[in-house]
Amino acid sequence: MHNFSPLIRALEDAPIAANELCRIFHGRGHTVEHLSHLNLDFYPPSLFLVSYDEIDSNTLEELTEQVWQWAKTYAPEHIKAMVYQQRAGLQTQNTLVQGELPAPHVVKEGAAQFIVDLMSRQNTGIFPDMRSGREFVLKHSQHAKVLNLFSYTCGFSITAMQGGADSVINMDMNKGVLRTGKQNHQLNGFERGVSFLPHDILKSFGKLKKAAPFDLIIVDPPSFQKGSFILTKDYQKVLRRLPELLNSNTQLLLCANSPELTEHAFKALIEEHTQGAITFVERLAPTLGFIEVDSDRSLKALIYKTASTLT
Repeated sequence: MHNFSPLIRALEDAPIAANELCRIFHGRGHTVEHLSHLNLDFYPPSLFLVSYDEIDSNTLEELTEQVWQWAKTYAPEHIKAMVYQQRAGLQTQNTLVQGELPAPHVVKEGAAQFIVDLMSRQNTGIFPDMRSGREFVLKHSQHAKVLNLFSYTCGFSITAMQGGADSVINMDMNKGVLRTGKQNHQLNGFERGVSFLPHDILKSFGKLKKAAPFDLIIVDPPSFQKGSFILTKDYQKVLRRLPELLNSNTQLLLCANSPELTEHAFKALIEEHTQGAITFVERLAPTLGFIEVDSDRSLKALIYKTASTLT
């Protein structure tokens, strides 16, 4: 018998009834060491269980049985399915363990809706840990001209438009995720003022400079993207060009999700490569449910401003 009770307790405390995207159990935060390989998310109406270590079939069966038993007993009206993702090894594998998924599968976060896919790839289409970042953008995009770099499926763009942005440029070299981004905008009723540029950011600053300056710039790159972006090597190339895109009041949300890069090292990198053009304001508090033993290893979402605006 394995001790999965901390995970089951997290289910009991989770805001399941709100029927919104959320993290239920954040094992990767290392608050429960023997379960530090597990995360559990709620993508209504499905639970999404992820393991970063290989689990033998008996242990997996015991774990999924306990979780599903709880779901059937206490939240049958909200939880209709469960997907297990095995992240260890070379190949990520997604398995539908219980129930059926809706098609299309749309989840809510506040007033925003996002299309997700729990079955066919490693990333689902939205990152639950970035909710605090999306909330910041929602609050700071009124009448703003927004640039969303490494836009993925354009979650930040949706919240910027909801916050009253005048325009958003989304740039990502992956045409597939931008296609989903476009669908997300249609889903939320935003058809105008948004553009989708399928370009390699490191080669497209000329285009961005023509569209500059921006009031709000979001940089949320992958920590590693084979053949195109390695955070520790390529982030500085983006940072060096940011000063060309600023006005006197630009706000920036600069993100890094690499356990190897400490907050101090990230700030030093930003300072070195933006040559004093921007000034640190604050680090956003983690999204609810993302409790970390070591904040240096967790997602770093830092707010900066054009230096001249701060005295």
